[in-house]
Amino acid sequence: MRTILLTCVLAAAVPLAAQMNDEKSDESATRAATTGLATLRALAEKAPEVIGMNEKDAGAAQLRPPLRVMFVPLDKLKAYHGEEAFALLLDVKTYFYAVSVGAEVRSSITVKNANNAWTATEFGNQALAKRIAQVRGGATAAAMLVRIPALNLDFVGTESGGKLQLTSLFDVPGTDIRMGNTVDAAHVFAALVPMAQAHNGLPT
Repeated sequence: MRTILLTCVLAAAVPLAAQMNDEKSDESATRAATTGLATLRALAEKAPEVIGMNEKDAGAAQLRPPLRVMFVPLDKLKAYHGEEAFALLLDVKTYFYAVSVGAEVRSSITVKNANNAWTATEFGNQALAKRIAQVRGGATAAAMLVRIPALNLDFVGTESGGKLQLTSLFDVPGTDIRMGNTVDAAHVFAALVPMAQAHNGLPT
C-alpha cells in the first residue's frame, strides 16, 4: 500500500534513552499529528485510495495512541550475542499514529523530529496501521514500533519486568517467529542473526 510522504527529513538516529517514555516529546509529537489531521483530510479528498478513506470519513478521523519508532541497525543485529536487547534499539525521533474512523483503523500519520521541530511527514500507510491494530487488539499500554529496515520486519515492542518483549507483525520464514506471538526480544534477535549475517547490506 502506498504512503504519501511530505518533505521527510529523517532525524539522525541516536541511542535509546534510559526511559522508554519521554512525555515532553510525546506531547509535542501529538500536537504535530493533530495538526497533520487537517493535511490528511485534504489528501483524502484528492487521493482517497492512498489515504484509506474519503473526504467525508476523514472529517471524523481520530488519532490512536502513538507508537514511538525504534530501528534495529543491521550491523548491530549481525553482531548480536545475547546482550541486553534494548541496547540494539536506536531512537529515530519518529512517532507512528494509527488513524481510525469509529472503531476501524483506516490510515496513519507519521511524525518526525527535524531541527528540534515535530512535523507530520507521512500519511496513509494503511497496511501497517491495520496490521498493528490486528496484533494489538484493544491493548492501550505504552508500546513502540520496532523496525528492522534491512530485513523488512516490524514488531510491536513493550516492556515487561525490565525486559523488551516483541510481537511480530509477520510470520518470519525459517524461524519460529509468528505473527501475533509475543516473546522475549532476545529470542527474536537471536533467531534473526543468521538472516542478518546473510544480508548483502544493500537497501531493500
